[in-house]
This record gives sequence, structure tokens and C-alpha cells, in this order.
Amino acid sequence: MKFSSIVLFTAALTSAILLASVSPAAAVSTPLVAPVLIQINPGGNGIVSGYVDEQLSVTSAAPATSYAVTNLPKGLTLNTKTGRITGRPIIAGNYSIVFTAYNGTAKSLPMTVNWTVEPLPTNTAGTYNALLDRQTWLNGGFGGSLRLNVNSNGTYSGIITRGIHRNSFSGVLDAQVGITPSGYFFVPRRAPYAPLECTFSLPSGNGQIFATLREAPAAPATVGVTANIFGFRAAYSKTNPASSAFVGRWNNAYEIPSTLVRNAIYPQGASWATQTVSSTGAVLWTGRLADGTNFTYATDLAQGGQTALHVMLFNYSSSIQGWQTLTSSTGRSVASLGWVKLKTGGRSYADGFPLHTLSGNGAKYTPPAPGNLILNIRSGSDNAVATFTEGGLSSAFNQLFTVGANNILVLPAGPANPYRLNASLNVTTGLLSGRGTAINFNANQASGARPGSFSGLVVPGRDQAVGHFLLPSDTSASAPILSGKFLAEETGVLN
Repeated sequence: MKFSSIVLFTAALTSAILLASVSPAAAVSTPLVAPVLIQINPGGNGIVSGYVDEQLSVTSAAPATSYAVTNLPKGLTLNTKTGRITGRPIIAGNYSIVFTAYNGTAKSLPMTVNWTVEPLPTNTAGTYNALLDRQTWLNGGFGGSLRLNVNSNGTYSGIITRGIHRNSFSGVLDAQVGITPSGYFFVPRRAPYAPLECTFSLPSGNGQIFATLREAPAAPATVGVTANIFGFRAAYSKTNPASSAFVGRWNNAYEIPSTLVRNAIYPQGASWATQTVSSTGAVLWTGRLADGTNFTYATDLAQGGQTALHVMLFNYSSSIQGWQTLTSSTGRSVASLGWVKLKTGGRSYADGFPLHTLSGNGAKYTPPAPGNLILNIRSGSDNAVATFTEGGLSSAFNQLFTVGANNILVLPAGPANPYRLNASLNVTTGLLSGRGTAINFNANQASGARPGSFSGLVVPGRDQAVGHFLLPSDTSASAPILSGKFLAEETGVLN
């Protein structure tokens, strides 16, 4: 056989083998089948900060290897490999969410899910001010405070104080449609103590916070030890200003119960404080306790006029806390404050004193108009009188004085003022203050005069300046300093 014949034969044989190896069925192209998504039924509206955990799935006709989505609410995430949707939506709205599934080359028909995300209940977002109940194990009996800032997207942050401790925290609300939003956080403690757990709820629309601070289950020796927390949402802001009836200065006095009068363990004078309220509802407390301790505290005004106070004093060995309520319709205010002090040394109640309640009352203060006297006191000589009681005095005494033009205080000289008092009045704040070089004067005592100081706030609702005086118990440089009560008012009113 010639070479050319061999080549032709070999080519023909090869073609025959290839045709024989291909089946008729394989020679026809089979189209790929696209996945078919199973419709999702959300089962109701969602809510901002409400947890979502949903799984996409396809029929058994064809598997899916990946998933895609458009217009998914912000805060939710689609796992493109598994089709799982998780997260918490952070923006309310009506959403048309479109899902598709793939199997490598074929894409499913789009599946649209119409879903509404509701906002958090009205008045949930905002700033909350709350107080911790006094509890020996959890805050040393000093109480504490909670300041919580809740955002419209459900995130929150804040600061919790408990006695000497102060911790920050943050988290995300747990929200469900028709159910009170809630949250929790842990408060770290030094080893070997386990963290504390704080859970809180924000009842829909009422502007309050209820919370509980407790030992975590990891501390079985003290499980069940709790401290309740209660407070209010700040009601006002730049866009929602407080009414003019709230805005301004409120002067208040705080006095011990009658059962503790003449009990030398406790300061006998009245404490005093002003709450200055701005148009945004910010409240600044500025005050002086009956033992002479000055304090300030910043908080916010609640819808019902409530303002919180919690202050640690004397290097974290004393605290005062409670609520003041300002009533805009009457211009009056009331309060109940708890005050306790441990043994601290020094000259002012060095042995401390037990927890006791100070009852507060006051009113909105407006300085007198030009030409008018404070509290509408009638003009004339000796038109006002001051009285001093307790505080180590051998006996209570009164001192006449004159409120003159421009509200200048004039005290007599010589025998008419044996206590050698001088005083001044700040008409802007209503603070009356002064000193005396012989507050303990006794006609039968030839020597040993003791100097002291006094202060009180003008309280319009009482038509008095109410406060305290401080007087050493003797003339030595280390003598204990005692607190007595100071009052001043128009002559003829004091009983």
C-alpha cells in the first residue's frame, strides 16, 4: 500500500471511532434549571432594634449556591452563602426587599417581600436620670445614680455610679412590637468579685425607667441581693423647650424631722439649694448642707417637674440623694432627700451621723423689682428679724435688723447687737449670708465669745430666708463645729 493510501485509511478509521463514541442523547444540549425561592412571610411588622433571624430557602428542584438582596433595611445582614438574614433594623420605614438566588450560572426570579419597620415607641429615645436605692452590699448604703442615653436607632450608652464606683456602659435595646423596650448591661468589678448585672425597661410612652442591679449568678453567696433603680426621661430640649413657668431659679430649704430636733448627733440647721432650670430643661443644683458642705449637681427636668440629686461628699464617706418636684402651675416645690455621713474626723460632725430624711419645700424665686424690698417687706427701721436656735447655743435668740433701700441690710451697733452680727443679701439669688463674732453671747458670760457664720436662701413660698449657722463648741482651734438653724423674715411674723 502506498503512503497516501495509508493516510486516507487512518483518517477514515479515526472518524468512525469518534462517531461511535458519542451517544445521540449527549449530542443534544440540556438547559440548566434556575433555583426557585420559597416566599418569606414576615408574620407582622418589625420594629427598630427588634432582633431578626430569618432563613432563605429554595425548592428541591434546583439548589442555590449564593443569594443576593436589594433594599435590605440598614442594620440587617444577608449571609450570601447560606441565605441567613440577621441583625436589628435601625431605621423605621416601609421596605420592598428583593431577594434572588443563584446556582452558578442560573438566577432565580426575584422574590419581593414588603415589610414595615416601626419606630421605637414614642418618648423612648432620650436621656434618663435615675437613682439607685441605698443597699449596703451593692453601694455601701450610699445609693447611686444612672444616666442613660437612648438613640432612635435603639443603641444606648450611659454611666452608672454606686457609692465610690463609676462605670460606663453601652448596648442595644431589645425591642418587640407591642412590648416594653428593655436592655441590660454588666458592671465590672475587681477580682474576686463577679460583675453585676443591670436590667432595665422603658415602659412605652410614659417617660420612666425601671431597673434592677443585682449580683450575677456567678456569685452564689450573694445571689438575690438587689438594688432597685427608678427615674425619668428628660422632657425638654432645644426643639421642645420648657415652659416659662419652669424656667428660672427655684429656692428650697431642707429640714430635719421634728423627732430629731435637739438631737446633737444630727446637724440642726436647715440645708438649702437652688435649682436653676434652662429653657432646654437642663437643671443645675447649687446648694449648701447644714454642716457647711457645698455641692453642685447637673441633671434634667422630667415631664412632671422631677429633678434627681445624688452627690458623694467628704471623699466618698457621705452622700445625699433624692427627688425634688417643681410644680409649674403653683410655682411651689417639694423634696425628700436622704443624708448620711460616716466617721470622717475633722471638726464638722467627725463621728458622722445615721441616714435621715430631710423634708424640702420651696418656690420659684424672682428678684424684687427696682425700688421694692425683698419679700414685699414693709419699709422702716427694724423691719426684719433673724432667729438662731440650737447649734450649741445656751439659748435661742432673735436679732432685729433693717432691710433698707436697694435691699441693703443694716444691723445695729453696740448693745442692740450683742452678737456682733453683720449680713448682706444677694437679691439676684436670694442668698442672705453673714458672720457674727459673738454668736454665743450670754449676758452672764464675761468672756469666751465664739465667732460663727450663717447663710440662708429666701424662699418665697415661706416668706423667709431659711438656712443654718455654724459655731465652734468652744474657743479652741480644734473645737467641733456645730450647726444650728437660722431664719430671717419680716418683723411681727416670726412666732
